[in-house]
Amino acid sequence: MNNSPSSVPFVRRPWFAFLSSMRFAVALLSLLGVASIIGTVLQQNQPQVNYVVKFGPFWSEIFGFLGLYDVYASSWFVVIMLFLVVSTSLCLLRNVPPFLREVRSFRENAKEKSLASMRHSALLEGDIRPEIAQRYFDVEGFACKSVTRADGSVLVAAKKGGMNKWGYIFAHTALIVICLGGLIDSNLLLKLGIWSGRIVPDNQTVYAKDFKSESILGSGNLSFRGNVNISEGQSADVVFLNADKGLLVQDLPFSVELRKFHIDFYDTGMPRDFASDLVVTDKETGKKTERTIRVNHPLTLHGITIYQASFADGGSDLNFKAWNLSDASRKPITMKATSMRTFPLDFGGKRYQLEFDQFTGINVEDMGGPSEKTDKGLKSALNDVRAVKQENKKYTNIGPSIVYRIRDKAGQAVEYKNYMLPIKQEDGYFYITGTRSGLDQQYRWLRIPADKAGKVDTFMALRELLKDDAARKRVVREATVGAPDNIRVQFTRAAENTLSIFAQGGYLALNDFVVKNIPKAEQEKMQGYFYEMLYGTMNAALDAAIKEYGLPAWKQDDARNRFLMYSMDAYTGLTEYPAPMLLQLNGYKEVRSSGLQMTRSPGAALVYLGSVLLVLGTVFMFYIREKRAWLLFSDGRIRFAMSSSRNERDLQKEFPRHLQHLQQLAKDLNHDHKH
Repeated sequence: MNNSPSSVPFVRRPWFAFLSSMRFAVALLSLLGVASIIGTVLQQNQPQVNYVVKFGPFWSEIFGFLGLYDVYASSWFVVIMLFLVVSTSLCLLRNVPPFLREVRSFRENAKEKSLASMRHSALLEGDIRPEIAQRYFDVEGFACKSVTRADGSVLVAAKKGGMNKWGYIFAHTALIVICLGGLIDSNLLLKLGIWSGRIVPDNQTVYAKDFKSESILGSGNLSFRGNVNISEGQSADVVFLNADKGLLVQDLPFSVELRKFHIDFYDTGMPRDFASDLVVTDKETGKKTERTIRVNHPLTLHGITIYQASFADGGSDLNFKAWNLSDASRKPITMKATSMRTFPLDFGGKRYQLEFDQFTGINVEDMGGPSEKTDKGLKSALNDVRAVKQENKKYTNIGPSIVYRIRDKAGQAVEYKNYMLPIKQEDGYFYITGTRSGLDQQYRWLRIPADKAGKVDTFMALRELLKDDAARKRVVREATVGAPDNIRVQFTRAAENTLSIFAQGGYLALNDFVVKNIPKAEQEKMQGYFYEMLYGTMNAALDAAIKEYGLPAWKQDDARNRFLMYSMDAYTGLTEYPAPMLLQLNGYKEVRSSGLQMTRSPGAALVYLGSVLLVLGTVFMFYIREKRAWLLFSDGRIRFAMSSSRNERDLQKEFPRHLQHLQQLAKDLNHDHKH
């Protein structure tokens, strides 16, 4: 016998058995299940900066390398699906022919011995003709076949539920079809183009018109999923695709214009619904289609589906108040800018770049609980830059905000987040600006207290007075006029020195003075002494600022005392503020942009077809039972037997019923024959 590899049947080779085995398929399905969990839990196709903020630079790079930010289009996911298609196809190739033979077969070669050994088998009492038995099974819904054997015996074979085997075929075919649909929509051809060097993602270019030809995909691309943001009144005829740490430009067979963007909010300020009024113009025919799309109500043209995905700032007009922090003046200058733009900034003989990010008209924050408390002594040193951290959740719209960065000529930037309206915290209202030097850091919050009129005028007047040496001395002299004659000079000098140190660097400077000049054993005592002296002189300075700059009078009460303490915190914070100027958003004209996702997914039809086949296969496999019955007429005896493709318990009631009916039928026929 020739046992060479070439003589071994295809389906019996070891590699075939391995690839078509159930264990291999289950392992692949398990991997796909894990991948699907990752793709569900981890938001996909987000800007890289979002992942850096969430996971940090190291892990964000690792997760990106593993393709976890676009799981369903990653190389390893595609490879798993390819192997699953191969494995399932080989499994069908191996099992379908025997299944089909089994479906067509009536097992008419069953022997007496084998029928007798079945769990549900009995000798029929009475006499019945084969054609009568066959007619009975026909009535019961069985397909029947009668065979007369060479020994004179007659076998009536019946079967029912043959679609059970088709359930297996449908289910496995469904898996292949679904995977093929996924492969078609997985940008497999795009990845092959990147690997071959024919397609080159671009990670430097900003505008679509500047992309090179090897980074632009034609409108005939088989499948894609891309995004584009369109501002009101603007249009786009391309979308951007994320690919291999870069971007590709996908040409569209039409252009999309955003006429108007609509958004509705809940009372809390959370978005309830948003929609885009679009005008789609066909490039070839010039035909215009006007349609409003919203979430879960897309528009499909040329096989491309346009989804309402998100919304953002589209370049809003902004007005700012700006204070030069190197200047003591309480009077701000006005400045106009546009969000999502970059402006040169010359300040104090130095050149900076002012980079505005997105403007946000609605900010819903949890404002339910009190802010965390800190010690008000000199040990607090730095400004109390508290985050909006709350215990009892109460979501509130706290108004517009803008994020911007100030970048120096060395390329180093500090990011700022400024809220336009005063925000209530504790027992007062504050104008809040956050700062951070890295995306992986939390904001530190500078809180400038609002005065009785809800403005920063009183604080800025107090700051201007503190920066004026002559004004500080005058305030101290007036405040200490009532001191006893024997200590007045010494007391006045100490108060002037305390206020001067504070004016230079806030709590930090005063704390450094105590640490450097006071013995350690007496530092805590002297800190309390200096704080009481500072508070008294600052109270006098507040009176002087109100009077000198014509601000509304403010009598001594708890609100004024809190304002003074918060002002001392804010002043300290400004001495450490990492910017040459303080910007405060003062007005805006909002322009919104609509985030559209456009997809071409020809594989979706295959996925739907596969889903239908999978449902049918599941129903056929689990709800249709294959049953077989035999009646063997041999040597004057009638052997009746039944079997089931599933648990034999299925026949515990059915077999006795058929046996009883056949015996009753034989009895009735014999009775009629006798009479």
